[in-house]
Amino acid sequence: MISLEDARSLIRSHTGALPSVATALSESCGGILSEAILSDGFYPSGDRSTMDGYAIGGDEMAGTFTVVGEVAAGAVVSQELGSHEAMRIFTGALIPAGGGRVIMQEDVIRDGDEILVTQFSENRFIREKGSEAQPGQILLPDGARLGPAEIAMLAQVGAICPKIVRFPRIRHLATGDELVAPSSLPGPGQIRDTNSSLLAALLSEMGLHDLHSSRVADDPEALASLAEGTWDVLLISGGASVGDYDFGAETLTRLGFEIHFSRVNLRPGKPLTFATRGEQIAFVIPGNPVSHFVCFHVAIHLALERLCGRPEAWDFLNLEITGGAPVQADPRETFWPAHVSIREGNLVIAPKRWSTSGDTFSLAGTNALARVNASSPSAGFIQAFLLHPL
Repeated sequence: MISLEDARSLIRSHTGALPSVATALSESCGGILSEAILSDGFYPSGDRSTMDGYAIGGDEMAGTFTVVGEVAAGAVVSQELGSHEAMRIFTGALIPAGGGRVIMQEDVIRDGDEILVTQFSENRFIREKGSEAQPGQILLPDGARLGPAEIAMLAQVGAICPKIVRFPRIRHLATGDELVAPSSLPGPGQIRDTNSSLLAALLSEMGLHDLHSSRVADDPEALASLAEGTWDVLLISGGASVGDYDFGAETLTRLGFEIHFSRVNLRPGKPLTFATRGEQIAFVIPGNPVSHFVCFHVAIHLALERLCGRPEAWDFLNLEITGGAPVQADPRETFWPAHVSIREGNLVIAPKRWSTSGDTFSLAGTNALARVNASSPSAGFIQAFLLHPL
């Protein structure tokens, strides 16, 4: 049995970024760029108004101006503004030649084709050509992660197929004769399959959607058949222990995988197995859902981050315990479901009630895992890491 630290080290040493591929912008969110994104022109492409109002000629700021035209967003006018001339202009419209500033419509009195400026601002209310980006300027470097804001910027510069580290193809097999679909009414001795839904949701939170999931009976032949394929990651739910019907590690060995560890000094999740075959990686996960939840966050998440080319996220906070259930120290490194909230401007933590690794109900509301060992206190402060931003 190895420590979690050693297990994570082995995962790091046997995983790396997948090849890069041009990907549709609509499918790129969460991806890591494998080439820099450059500006394809000036942004804005010309001087543009930031307000609805009137563009006035030159640098004049006082007096009466004659309205000689109008500029809507998207329109181009050839007429040049002269002294004491103005054009009605709208937000985003190009400033006509000769225009020196925009006067907000609230700051003028219009009478027919004449406007009287009643108030002036030092702000010219003009976005100047190229003030945001110049041709060839690096907008995002190689290695940047694409979130919604970055996706919007790529759309603006026409980078509709960015080259990113390929997202992993994931095969999931939920094993057990006792499993039935969540939509079914379990019979005697049966239980609904929660792990397929749990893993799909956890992967979706990471922006990973190329998942193919199946339920399979406790049959080594059927398991071996379904485990074959061109996937990058194989996740086997159940079959991780040493019982008569636990075929996970045995199946991987039979298929030519190298087992790197099969027992971790971890609670819950001790019989977690990690194996590789060439570029493919596989995990056999203890069947109980809390074990799934913990193993995913402390081990599988790391492997997926590395395959996606993402930086490792494993930051612990020292948080004050405020209520919740008492934690129970254990010789194994324990990751306790907990809820972190903000109280008077500070992050605080409340451990969840947790009785067994099969207690799915204890996971509701969990947004952090508290690290508990033999010397961890049941009150005061405790180390924990957030599973997602608050």
